[in-house]
Amino acid sequence: MTTSAAPSASVQPRTVDHSYSRTRRRQQTIGKALAYVLLAVAGLCFAFPLYWTVSSSLQTWQELRSFTPHLLPEVPQWGNYAQVFQAVPFARWLFNSFLIIAITIPGTIITCTMTAYAFARFNFVGKNVWFILMLGTMMIPSTVTLIPQYLLFFQLKLINTYVPLTIGSWLAGNAFMVFLLRQFLLSIPRDLDEAATLDGAGPFRILWTVLVPLMKPALTTVAILQVLNEWNDFFGPFIYLNRMELFTAAVGLRFFQYLPMETMDPRDHLLMASAAIMTLPVLALFAVAQRYFISGVVLSGLKV
Repeated sequence: MTTSAAPSASVQPRTVDHSYSRTRRRQQTIGKALAYVLLAVAGLCFAFPLYWTVSSSLQTWQELRSFTPHLLPEVPQWGNYAQVFQAVPFARWLFNSFLIIAITIPGTIITCTMTAYAFARFNFVGKNVWFILMLGTMMIPSTVTLIPQYLLFFQLKLINTYVPLTIGSWLAGNAFMVFLLRQFLLSIPRDLDEAATLDGAGPFRILWTVLVPLMKPALTTVAILQVLNEWNDFFGPFIYLNRMELFTAAVGLRFFQYLPMETMDPRDHLLMASAAIMTLPVLALFAVAQRYFISGVVLSGLKV
């Protein structure tokens, strides 16, 4: 009797453990399934405005103005995209936006890197005070400094030029970029600087030959953020540019609401088509540089 009872006692715990593990795996599977469903629903909600923009850009203005919304165009109007470039110099406006980006990206990377290097590696009088003051500039609304800046550029006869829109990038004017690069530099061991110093390298050589190659993720993040800032900037070009041929694409979108029209037909479909065109470079940038952006933010110690 004793020998027969022993196997049953040893089998029972195993059966209980196996049942518990199956229940645990089932709960984890259900939890993952629910999480994927919720993420899919959230993704569709966030993607719907983009879908609506593309769908509206392929509709006629009668479909857009109809009481019943159309999720799909009855007949896709691909000619709307051609009309955008015929109605206004939209190609020139896109070129102007790319030109401003091409000017500001090198300035932001060079000057912000040098400023961040000074705050991260050197000790000077009032270092912490200057750094706090620099961060404090991010709390000042742009409307507070708008009038003094405009008067300054007006006196210098720089209105209707791209100087007011680009000069700040060459003076390390973006405090957030400096902060991001400084955080990344603080994560790089100082032993590399000391080894380069022993080899006879000076501060600038250490920066450009030792540190900058290690800063590629952070510099890529800075470049991406600068592109998005300049591409979406409406307020600056709207204030400083008054000539139509100097407009950027962001200002050009607003111009569709005030087009001189031979008829009273609305131009909403052209506005949506131009908005879809402006979205394409941003989507391409996101697809190409997503992993670099995430790695740059994570390695710099910031939280997404």
